Amino acid sequence: MNLADFKYIDSHCHVEDKSLNKYREDIVNRAFEKKVQMVTSGTNLGSCRRAVELKEKYGIYVTLGYHPGRVNADDNAIEKVYNFIRSKEKEILAVGEIGLDFDAENIERQENIFKKFINLSKEVNKPVVIHARGMEERSYEILKNDVISMYHCYSGSLELAKELIENGNFISYSTLVCFSDHHKNLVKNLGLENVVVETDSPYLSPIKGEKNEPKNVINVIETIWELKKDEYALDEITKIIYNNTKRLYRI
Repeated sequence: MNLADFKYIDSHCHVEDKSLNKYREDIVNRAFEKKVQMVTSGTNLGSCRRAVELKEKYGIYVTLGYHPGRVNADDNAIEKVYNFIRSKEKEILAVGEIGLDFDAENIERQENIFKKFINLSKEVNKPVVIHARGMEERSYEILKNDVISMYHCYSGSLELAKELIENGNFISYSTLVCFSDHHKNLVKNLGLENVVVETDSPYLSPIKGEKNEPKNVINVIETIWELKKDEYALDEITKIIYNNTKRLYRI
């Protein structure tokens, strides 16, 4: 499908996740019916391979990375992911998700792995998708604006968000904005410059008892509009965020 056929882009999801094996085709079709294109993100060797297969099957976009929660894998496993991503540089939009997580072990090793994949993004001339749960400030210290970044599911401070955007980086509002006061506050106090939206499917569902899926990115857009309707029309917000995503990923 041509990108012009879509009205929305879920900038970060995991339709390659194994938990969706039985439902994946229905999930992708429901997104397409709602005019939602998606960017699925590999996080280890298996999911990176599945992501590329799904790109070929459905025409969705992919980013490939290595999740910081897998910090305890041996160097050989990490090297395989690194080499696989490098071999697919023409098929990916970005390197990621990569980054740091306060809830994962061995921060020093996390940082070393993070730096390795930042260097890969420079080598293949791609932006990076950052996982920085509870580690937003430290992640940014490491990046130093050396490469354009998108902070997926941004949950950091308002001050850091402004600094990121002022330096040409992007932040992504996830479906958390549908029910989180902190995320609503970010929306209220930031403009739409360099803002994109995501579901992080199948995680972070805005609907209790259901797995999240890319079509729910429309819920994110509509929540942003509810918070900013005095400034923007719904279609205006939709178009701005769509074009921001195209700029981020160069599509």
